[in-house]
Parts: sequence; C-alpha cells; structure tokens
Amino acid sequence: MHIRSSVRVSEWTSKLFNYFKFLDKANAKILETMGDLGCRNITALAKSTNLPITTVRFRLRKMMKDGQVLVAINPNLSLLGLAKAFLIADALIGHQDRLLETMKNTDYWTYIIRCYGKFDGYTSHFAFPADYMKELEKYISQAKRLRAFSNFQFFWTTNSRVIPPNFSWYDFERKEWKFLWEEWINDVLAASSRLPDAIREPQSYPVMVDKKDLLIIKELQKDESIELKKLAKIVGIASQSVGFRYHKHVLQRNLIVDYAVDIYPFPIQISDLYVFIINFRNEKSVAQFANACEGKPFIVSYAKIIGKDSLILNIYILKTEFPNLIKSLNRLHLEGSIKDFTYATLDPTSYKRQTISYEYFENGKWTYNPEEKLKKLKEICRKY
Repeated sequence: MHIRSSVRVSEWTSKLFNYFKFLDKANAKILETMGDLGCRNITALAKSTNLPITTVRFRLRKMMKDGQVLVAINPNLSLLGLAKAFLIADALIGHQDRLLETMKNTDYWTYIIRCYGKFDGYTSHFAFPADYMKELEKYISQAKRLRAFSNFQFFWTTNSRVIPPNFSWYDFERKEWKFLWEEWINDVLAASSRLPDAIREPQSYPVMVDKKDLLIIKELQKDESIELKKLAKIVGIASQSVGFRYHKHVLQRNLIVDYAVDIYPFPIQISDLYVFIINFRNEKSVAQFANACEGKPFIVSYAKIIGKDSLILNIYILKTEFPNLIKSLNRLHLEGSIKDFTYATLDPTSYKRQTISYEYFENGKWTYNPEEKLKKLKEICRKY
C-alpha cells in the first residue's frame, strides 16, 4: 500500500494563504535551525544557515515583531531535581472543572489541555520534585477514589524532545505540502536503534541549580530572546552576572534539552492537535520511531514512558491527512514495529501553561506538603 498525498495552499481561502506569506526558503532555514540553537546566538544561526548575519538578524526580528514566531527553552528537568509525569483522565459527566482543579492543585503542573475521544477530560504534564514522586502517585490514587475523575492513565516520563520546524516536505515554488507517508514508514524501519539522548531514562535527579538559576530558566521558558538587561532586573543581579550564569550554569551544565519554536506548520483552521500513546515491540523499535520523528513536520514532541517501550507524542496535522497517519501507524504494526496505540484529540483553545514552579524552591530544595494537598483535594471534590 503506497500512502502519499498533497495539499495545495492555492486551494485554501485567501485568509489561510496569508498565513504563509512570510514563509520563504531563508525564513524556513532560520526556523529549522532555531530548534537546536535557539535565537540568542545570531552568529551560530548565520553559520548554520549559511546566511549573512545581517539577514538572519533582520528576518528574525521581523518574524518576532509580527508575532509569527516565539522561541522558548525546553529545560532539562532531571538536572533540576524534577521528574516529568503525564496524566490523561476522563472527567465525570458535568464535572470537568473538578478534574481541572484537581490537576492544578498539585502546583507542579506545566501544562493542561482539554481532550476528547477515548478520553473525555484533560491531559496534563508535571515537572514534579523527584523527592516526592511517591506522594504524587498517592495523590492521583486518592483523586480517583474521591471521583475527581474516572478512567485515567498516569506515567513517569523522560524529558521531552521538541521537534524543530521542518519544511523538507514543503514545495516553496508551488506553495504545497507533500506528505510522504511511504517515505516516513521506510525511515522508521531503517532508523538508528540508538535511543536519542533527550529521551534516555534518568538514573538520578540531581539539583544542579540555585534559586537565581531557576529564575533565569523560568524567564527563558517564556521567551528565549529576552534581553539580558531585562532578565537581570527580574533576577535581581547585574547583567554581567546573568550572562555568566547563562553561559556557565545553564548552557555548560546542559540544562537545556532543546528549544521550542512556537509556530504552526499548518493553518490552525484546518488542522488538529492530538496526543498519542504508542506501545512498541521492543526498545529498538522505540528508538527507530523516535529517530525517524526528526524532520517530520507533523511531529510536535515526544517523550519515553519510563520503564516501558512506549512513547507519548503530540502530533499536529492537517485534518485531511489524519487518515493517512492512522494507516501508516497500522502499517508499522504489520511490519512488527508498533504493538498498539491510542490517541485523543486536544483542544488548543483550552491550553493552560506555566513555567517550572520556582516559587516552591527553598534552601536548595523543592518543597511539597502532601497533607495540605490531599486536604485541598477533598475540598475540590466537594465543591465541584
């Protein structure tokens, strides 16, 4: 079965066409490169894209000024003493707010989004103090007993790998996306069997930061392009000290996994966002699939479930291409790569995001009061 299709931008309305006005080969190169280098080092961007520094600086500033792109860091949570977790749960009918408040009550959530389909409720990611992992598990179990939600899945995961924008499937002359599904299937089956470093399971969760480092990381999670002068004012130290900490602490200690380039490759009016949980035959298949995600425009991010041969992926795709994605995953099952998978549709308009919970870091340690949180959980379940 050969799976391939294309979508012409010229077939969309003029409003949707305007979405791609800024997109040319030069801007595409800059966007692709920022996923691994960020936007602060203009010299490195220029060298990597083979474009003049002045061109990179002008184009980047224009894209940011026009609101076409935002770059934020994806922090290495395991080196901050934080364990990453994922929860997807069904809300009881009429009690969506109960589930939402239950997730938010943990304080250490990083994003929450409404989901539909196999799970009708919310999905959430957490950056939770590693010293209190058992306490979060107990909290989830108690929430289930108190009927904060019904069906659910909860996993500890590795750091996420955020896939940089990629336009290798885009024809700039014809203004056309070509979805090469057969090519992707072959890429998965032939990819390296070595797990990407970003999703290797952490052996420990050292705290390699102090409060000032966390303040810097927190701001870079909002906008990686923030000026050092403004950052210094927020942190409360001199610009020179901020620069030192950024280079010697954040960069040299590998506290950044990669960079999230916040741009939709396809117009939001005709696309959907999904979360997939994919179980594989073995670790080799996990690694091959993960490595084949690189350069694919429909993959947003992925993380490995700790202790399992499974990945959690966010996928953003044109509505017309979703059936071909499912066909391709079924092909990979028949080829012996994928064991099974499940998915839910996500609602981007419900998206709630926050940075690492730096305010709960005191005297070099993360704080958490399990008794207080369980008490508040009972109040939430009575109120909503």
